[in-house]
Formats: sequence, structure tokens, C-alpha cells
Amino acid sequence: MHRSIERQTCPWLRASVLTCALVAACSAPSPEETHFPAAPDIGPESLDQPEEPKLIFINLLPWGEIDFSRGDFLSLDTCTQLVRSLPNYSGYTTAERCEPITDPIYCSVWQDKDDRYDQIGCFKGVGGCEVELRRHDLLAESGNRTMITRCEPYSLGDAWARFQTDESTVTPSPSLP
Repeated sequence: MHRSIERQTCPWLRASVLTCALVAACSAPSPEETHFPAAPDIGPESLDQPEEPKLIFINLLPWGEIDFSRGDFLSLDTCTQLVRSLPNYSGYTTAERCEPITDPIYCSVWQDKDDRYDQIGCFKGVGGCEVELRRHDLLAESGNRTMITRCEPYSLGDAWARFQTDESTVTPSPSLP
């Protein structure tokens, strides 16, 4: 009879131990939580976006004209290296310098007499644009150019994209034999 009681309690004891083990396993922290705590929930608005590099162009003095024709530079050193390689460079007299240019810039667009392409001329400030317009007005009066826009504010990126588009229409296509 002693054995029958033992048989009856053993399954109960086993079930109790198994239940306790499952409860302990489910309530214990996982190894990932004990070694690597969860990162705080950071929303997308709190992440710092990397700042885009400011484009550096050659700025022609004295009116702050932006020379798009030589391209854009992501560092001041590469731009300065190009200016110093120009044949008319002098540390005292050169009219060209490199600098990052902030928005807005002021641009005028004109069209040549054959309506083949537009040209854009941009300046650091509206004052330089207005000074340069006098020269363009004389050319327009002589019939060579027609002004389309005068000293309109542009973002530097938009003006650079416009210049690239305008220049690509001017580039002659290779002739076929």
C-alpha cells in the first residue's frame, strides 16, 4: 500500500515541479535583456540628419558673380587649387576667389537672338545682379539677347541645375560621317 501512495504522489510531484519550472522560465528575463538592454525608442524627428555639404563656387569680384562654368567644389582646398592654377592668378590682384555661397542668390536669364538656348547669370546679392544687368540691357538693346527674368531669387542648387541643363543644350552633338 505504501507503494500505491508513492505512485499517486509521484505524478503529482512531477507535475508540480514541471509547472514551477515553466513559470520560472517564463518569468525570468531573456539572456538578451540581461546582457543587452533595449535601446530607447527614438522617433525619426529626433535623429540628426547629416547636413548636406554646401557647394563652393568661384565668386568673381567686384559684384559677386558666381562662376558656374568651372563647376562646383565640395571643399575650399580644391576650389582654391584651381584658382591658383589659372594663368592670371596673383595673390594680390586676382579677381577670383572661392567661397561657399548661401541662399538665395539672384539670377537673370536671357535668351540669344537665335532662340537656341537660355543663359543664366547669378550673383551673391541683388546689388551685383542689378549692376550686371546694365551690361545685359545694352546687349539686349543691340538685338543680341532678350531678358527673360531679371534678378529673381533662386536657391543655389536650382540655379546650378538650371545652368547644367542650359549648358547641355549648347554642347554640340558629334557629327556623323
